[in-house]
Amino acid sequence: MELVKNTLSFISSIADTPQNTQEEKRQHIFLIYIAGLMSTGGLLWGSICLYSNLPYQAMIPFGYGIITSINFTYLYLSKNFQVSQAIQIFISLLLPFLFHLSLGGFIASGAMVLWSITAILGAFTFKKAPTIIAWFILYIVLVFISGILDEYIVGLHLVEVPTHISILFFTINISTVSFIIFTLFYYFVGSERKFRDSLEENLQTLKSAQEQLIEAEKMSSLGGLVAGVAHEVNTPLGISITAASIFKGEIKTLKEAVETNTLSKSALNEFIENIMKTDELLIKNLDRAALLIRNFKMISVDQSTDDLREFELNSYIKEVVSTLHNELKHHKVTLTLDLSPESIHMHSYPGAIAQIIINLLQNSLLHGFEGMQEGEIIIHTKCEDAKVEISCRDNGKGVDFEIAPKIFEPFITTKRNQGGTGLGLNITYNLIVQQLKGIINLDTSYTKGASFIIVLPLKIEKPHETQGHYAI
Repeated sequence: MELVKNTLSFISSIADTPQNTQEEKRQHIFLIYIAGLMSTGGLLWGSICLYSNLPYQAMIPFGYGIITSINFTYLYLSKNFQVSQAIQIFISLLLPFLFHLSLGGFIASGAMVLWSITAILGAFTFKKAPTIIAWFILYIVLVFISGILDEYIVGLHLVEVPTHISILFFTINISTVSFIIFTLFYYFVGSERKFRDSLEENLQTLKSAQEQLIEAEKMSSLGGLVAGVAHEVNTPLGISITAASIFKGEIKTLKEAVETNTLSKSALNEFIENIMKTDELLIKNLDRAALLIRNFKMISVDQSTDDLREFELNSYIKEVVSTLHNELKHHKVTLTLDLSPESIHMHSYPGAIAQIIINLLQNSLLHGFEGMQEGEIIIHTKCEDAKVEISCRDNGKGVDFEIAPKIFEPFITTKRNQGGTGLGLNITYNLIVQQLKGIINLDTSYTKGASFIIVLPLKIEKPHETQGHYAI
């Protein structure tokens, strides 16, 4: 059994080279399988012919097996599959017709011409459709030629084939051709099913990897937000510490003056004035730090919980961009908020909107202003017909013509080795389309940089709030 298995494995791989793909190897197996079955059939028909005292007719099916052996030997030595392929399909198409004619026509041969349909199956090992069609046309032409010549050949009475032999040929031809077609379809359906299962498994693996990358991108975005807020908070806290030190120094001076009875009215007035200025500075900077922390807390919670809630869009955008002030300053980029004068109240996912704003700003900073001394980003909002439009445009380098059509696809980036993952805009697209039920487009008519236009519904209903919700 092991010997048979090894022999079949060897024969199936005689055309294979290390450079062949799996698809090419399947084409090799397909052709070898058909040729092997036809050669087996040739031995059977040749033996029947010899038994029926038809030695000249037996030479044709035996010849098919011999030519096939020579052709496959050439294939094994040369690995020239294209030449062997053409030879094998040609003899698979021609020799059954010759055998059919040598036996005296359709009836006498038991419709031997049917066997040539296996050559059409073999033609599918060609990659180009025109080549397959050409072989099919040749098959049809030979069928018509056989039909035209059939009456003439029968009239010649060249050979008398016994009726039981014709019936046997017919039974073998129909059964074997049907068996070949069935097993081929069974094999390829099974292969297609395995391929589909493998493809689905790979797709699930890819989705899992993409989800992990998306989560990593989100955490990276949140990490950048933390770093920006930490840097921003350091400034007002540092000023507050300085103010507290001034307080301490002024109080110490006042205490010494009181203890030495040297406190004058002018000194007291000066103390009060210094304390008031310092107090104003302290309160202002502590309020600034508290605002930053409050904004950060709200945005970070929104990004992590994905809660659906009411909020005012313009003020929320201000809160989001306040956490990125340091990053914008580091890139020498001015951010202009051209927000709608009317309040825009939304019932949506603020965390997703925060992620979108951050991603668009970081996309402009990373890609738009490379090599530029300064730049400007403008965020514009307007509300119309129960929808809100948010546009984010910059006066940077713009988007390459080749990148523009696929800019929202995953892993598309021009900064592969400079920190770009190619997921920022893909995440943005998915958040807008899937979670926020909106659309985003790259405005290709804008030529002064890059411009993204987002249109969102003002209100997103929870699933249980939708009308006409029925279980099916």
